[in-house]
Amino acid sequence: MKKILPTTILLAFFLSSCASKPVKLVSAPSPDRMEAIRNSVTSTVMVKPQNASEELAKAYLEALQEEKAGHTKQACDQFEKLSSETDLPIQDAALIHSLKNCDYSKGDLKDIWADKKVSKYLQEFFFDISRELAARNKMEEYEAEFSFALIPYKQVHNDKLKLIKRAIEIAEKKEDSEKLKLYKEKLIELSPMHAEEITPANIFSVAKDFETNRQFQKARDLYESIIKGDFTLDEKVKAFNAYRMSFKVARDLKTFLKKTFEMEKFLKEKMDENNDEKTTQAWVESRITLVRAVWTDHRNKEARELLDDLIESKKGTTNQQAQAQYLYGSLHLENKENKEALKRFEKAASFKVTDLSLLENIQWSVVWNSWLLKEDSKIQKAVEQFAQKSNNQSFISKLTYWKAKSLQRMGKKEEAAAIFTALNVTDPFGYYGIISSIEADKPLAPLTPSLINKDPSGNLSLDWLIAVEEKDFSQKLLKEINSQFKKTEEREKAMSLYFQTEWYQGGMRQIYNFKESGRNMMTEKYVNVVFPTPYLKTVEALSSKYAVPKELIYAITRQESAFVPSERSWADAFGLMQMIPEKAEELSKKHKIPYKDFNDLYEPDINLEMGTALLKDLQKKFSGKFAQTVAAYNASESAIKVWEKERFHGNYFEFIEMIPYEETRNYIKLVFRNFITYKRIMTKEEFKLDKDFFAKPFN
Repeated sequence: MKKILPTTILLAFFLSSCASKPVKLVSAPSPDRMEAIRNSVTSTVMVKPQNASEELAKAYLEALQEEKAGHTKQACDQFEKLSSETDLPIQDAALIHSLKNCDYSKGDLKDIWADKKVSKYLQEFFFDISRELAARNKMEEYEAEFSFALIPYKQVHNDKLKLIKRAIEIAEKKEDSEKLKLYKEKLIELSPMHAEEITPANIFSVAKDFETNRQFQKARDLYESIIKGDFTLDEKVKAFNAYRMSFKVARDLKTFLKKTFEMEKFLKEKMDENNDEKTTQAWVESRITLVRAVWTDHRNKEARELLDDLIESKKGTTNQQAQAQYLYGSLHLENKENKEALKRFEKAASFKVTDLSLLENIQWSVVWNSWLLKEDSKIQKAVEQFAQKSNNQSFISKLTYWKAKSLQRMGKKEEAAAIFTALNVTDPFGYYGIISSIEADKPLAPLTPSLINKDPSGNLSLDWLIAVEEKDFSQKLLKEINSQFKKTEEREKAMSLYFQTEWYQGGMRQIYNFKESGRNMMTEKYVNVVFPTPYLKTVEALSSKYAVPKELIYAITRQESAFVPSERSWADAFGLMQMIPEKAEELSKKHKIPYKDFNDLYEPDINLEMGTALLKDLQKKFSGKFAQTVAAYNASESAIKVWEKERFHGNYFEFIEMIPYEETRNYIKLVFRNFITYKRIMTKEEFKLDKDFFAKPFN
């Protein structure tokens, strides 16, 4: 059989090569000139291009306008001409537009695919439009090749599977055994559950794939085979953890707890048989995991009994022994046995703890219990000791805030006020810095819109893509070169590029590469990059429809997905606002939101409406209280009600600190930080936070 196309590997290599560089590439026009040229294209105002660069820019914008208007013939003619302009750095971007608009014959397409080379950052777009054209023209072998080449670029797993399955279908039809073998190998790599045979080497990955596709029973059958079969202890523990967690993902918490008990019992038996250090540590970890699960089910006494047995055994690493004491202290704390809790936390602190997160949790618990016991002198000493040894500014801010609250209680109001004022200055975008403004009686000022540096980036192609507002192309190119920004001045310039290309996740990540001493200044300077407002029209419409503040929609979305629509969590939460399928189905019926299955949750409009509708429902259930509404979005509504009953004593700031789920506790603080920052972005006047902010309905 004669091969029409090179092999996929060669195709990918061929397309990754860049076209031969012309002798001289022209620079993009200045932003001011681009604005003038854009106005001349979209209005009757005539602006005459002053040079070759401006002529190319005007031609490109006119071609885009024709494309947008659906005038494919005119767009085709203009983009074809631009794709042959050897002095235009983005001529291959014009090629992609010509493929979209021109009615090429099969022969023309074959010539283009054989001769043209596109830049690496454009390959996804080239493969995508070429696949569509091949399908439209019934050029199935080409369609299969481009489908295969497109797979690495797709973010959503289901999209990858559709592509490879179509390639397999074509190869089977064409009886191309070589390609069929290649494509089937790729299918199994992407989705192991399609393997013809389940072996010890692939059984876990097959099970995980069934779980990913929400075929839970098939996954569990395989996990059980590993647990009961001839596998290593590590493999059995890995399988048992996945097995029990599959019930949590499926929202079957009763069975999840039951299987957690079974895992601990299983490892206890293994430890009794082997009595080696590795098995012992695995059992201790499973017992600690069980204690957490039992505690989460509000069975405090049973959790203590499990810990009594563990502590008495003196088994496990020093970190594990410290963790056991820490958990016991938390159980005492829940029952308001603060003196007993403090003793446990101090005992935990006596171990040489190497896990930094655990160490900070223990140290904080010592400070917090001292607060509850009103042992203010102990708080002052502990904070000084712990803060001096920490490099975690967020942890230091928390310690400092409660140190000031302790000074306030001791009657040292001026000293406390000075600390609150300083903390508001040093941590303006942190939870503790923001709530310090309440204690300092200081208004929060509006945030000035970011001044974007539009000077040339040093990359001609990127400058051109930004100039003609090719957002999708420019994002891809910026992602490709992002690792090149290493120096402070380069990173600062990059912040403007993230804004211009609308690649906001890049800015949110880059801000943490600045030195801590200058990070707040850079955050304020580039606040519209770090706290962006994409999908603005959609968010404003949903805010009005559901009576949910747009600042809250943004605050939640930023925290859940960093505005990445293809995000999927370990707990099977999907998309921008991380919706779970079960809740989406419920919201769809209640609020008449279109929904078929979990793949719909990758659609921004559907996901944003689902999340906003959920926030509306939660606001109503919790009388508009911020902490409860946000906590319920992250955890279960029933858990919030239990926490209120057991832990709320009239002070919301204390209540937030006493939420037992660390993830939810931090989530409230981060969403509050986002919410207040978005209010500062969207307001034109300074405002003060009410000391009863958390006690009243928010807006």
